[in-house]
Amino acid sequence: MAKRRLSQQQQKRIRGAQQALAGSDDLQQGLVISHQGGQVLVELESTEVITCKIKSNLGSIVCGDRVTIETATRHENRVVAILPRDNLLRRVDGFGQVRSLAANISRLFVCLAVTPEPNLFLLDQYLLSAEHQEMEALIVLNKIDLGEDRFGIAEIYQPLGYQVVETSVITGRGMDVLKQLLVSNISVFSGVSGVGKSSIISWLLPQHTIKIASISSANEEGRHTTRTSRLYHLPEGGALIDTPGVRGFKPLIESGLPLSHGFREIHAQADHCRFHNCLHLKEPKCAVIEAVEAGNISRIRYQNYLKLLEQIEVS
Repeated sequence: MAKRRLSQQQQKRIRGAQQALAGSDDLQQGLVISHQGGQVLVELESTEVITCKIKSNLGSIVCGDRVTIETATRHENRVVAILPRDNLLRRVDGFGQVRSLAANISRLFVCLAVTPEPNLFLLDQYLLSAEHQEMEALIVLNKIDLGEDRFGIAEIYQPLGYQVVETSVITGRGMDVLKQLLVSNISVFSGVSGVGKSSIISWLLPQHTIKIASISSANEEGRHTTRTSRLYHLPEGGALIDTPGVRGFKPLIESGLPLSHGFREIHAQADHCRFHNCLHLKEPKCAVIEAVEAGNISRIRYQNYLKLLEQIEVS
């Protein structure tokens, strides 16, 4: 997987940290497995898990970060540097602030369910983030015991190269396939509350106690059971990061990349447009619009692209 380009500010910060740490005998490297308040849990190479405070001005630290810690400062453990990241899953919250969720991810699993009805706009926002951050994205359609895929998810997304796994913790359908996809990867499970994400993780990790909440009968939405992100090691190898359920996911659009880069089929057709800077709105001889009219691009996906484009223009 190609590594994400670092900004000049990030490169400067990393170089400065590395220079400051050179020659110290009290340093170890570890993996962040949880972040709560002003402290993080770090797993050392020895597999020991320790609690660490965080050096000021390091920026956001998230699950999956590889960090350098100092162990001999006032009898406290302290994170003093973040090692270069392969990628970083981020979103923009309701106040316009950028929130980081997880780092160094190889696979992003977007969890949906047959009930509550899947939000394909939310799904496309997750997939856009995966494309911009060069993560492999997969779709999990859970609770398949309650009904089939009447929403056309497999029909829309599998031709684009996204694997769709239909699962049920009740019947076991698709669970062994899902387990195999996690082996040797650092995977993130994301999705709205109520899709059974915690139930899936409990099935995968029976040795851990994962809190599960019931679905609200009023709106068919689940309550948030995961309050903070947590990294778990899998018995068969690899790791998964459970992230808190969300009501919405506004992706951070990477600078320098067009929005269409997050939509595989639109990006592929964009090269055939008359204008190189075509936004695929109403420009003449737009290959994307022609493909939508011909049924070669999902109208739902195209409408979600337009909705995101409108949000960017408004902001």
